[in-house]
Amino acid sequence: KQWYQRRVRAAQFSTLEGSCSNTPCQTIRYIRDNAPKAMSDFMAAESYEEIFKVIMDQVERVWRSLCECRGVVDATIGCVNNYDGLAFILSGTDRTTFDAVVNHIDWETVRGVLHGYLDAICGEEDGEDCLSVFHEWQMNGAKFWDNTYNGVDSCTSLVKAEEATGAYLKALVHEEGVDYKSYIYGIVEAHMKIEEEIICAADCGQEMQENFYFSCCVKRAGERLSTESMKQKYVKLIENVWSLVAENPAPDMTEAVDRYFSMFRPASFCGDSPASDVYARMDKQCDAIKAYRD
Repeated sequence: KQWYQRRVRAAQFSTLEGSCSNTPCQTIRYIRDNAPKAMSDFMAAESYEEIFKVIMDQVERVWRSLCECRGVVDATIGCVNNYDGLAFILSGTDRTTFDAVVNHIDWETVRGVLHGYLDAICGEEDGEDCLSVFHEWQMNGAKFWDNTYNGVDSCTSLVKAEEATGAYLKALVHEEGVDYKSYIYGIVEAHMKIEEEIICAADCGQEMQENFYFSCCVKRAGERLSTESMKQKYVKLIENVWSLVAENPAPDMTEAVDRYFSMFRPASFCGDSPASDVYARMDKQCDAIKAYRD
């Protein structure tokens, strides 16, 4: 049986086209050759920007590999499900927990979420390489955290939303007697208040758009990650994982997920705020370019 499972796992990747069949070996070699320097750079980093650069350089490579070899997602899931447990046998470790987790996870939903994410971030939009765009997006996020840590009172800092941030930290504390649905909804709502104060502030809309909604790649990703189909998958996956780690039934997370992903479409998220017009102009520009190219 173990021999058969190993053959199945090997077949999962061998059927992939071109160099994609060598993805596992390429990944291991990359980790071997680059992990020591990455770890050294991470430990030596003195700012969020430096930390994010180390992380994003590695993460971008992973996503780029998956974008080029989408079949790796399915092959990896197949390998996990068909794993013969050789590492457990060699180490003498019990594999009961591993089997319980693997058998419990809704892998179809995991597959759907991963492919949906790749649909959002891979390829080009308006002539831009979207993975490079998201690298820049994350680096701007790192500057945001540096500004926050250094107490800079600006649009790109949580200092601007100090009270809302305090309310969010307070919401993270689970008070006795509060059911988990109310607790989680409270966290989401507190988080969204922060986003509203920063993303939708009349005096910050332009600066936030220039830093975080500056590309049609970002617009496309926001739309694809917040479709009704994707939100249903998020809810289903949360419920699946919840039942793995908690005894109580999972609360209905539909409204919380809807509320969270509303910010992925900032023009509508900001409602009547003047900032909404800034994001709407970017949307119209991207739509016009797409219509011209189509």
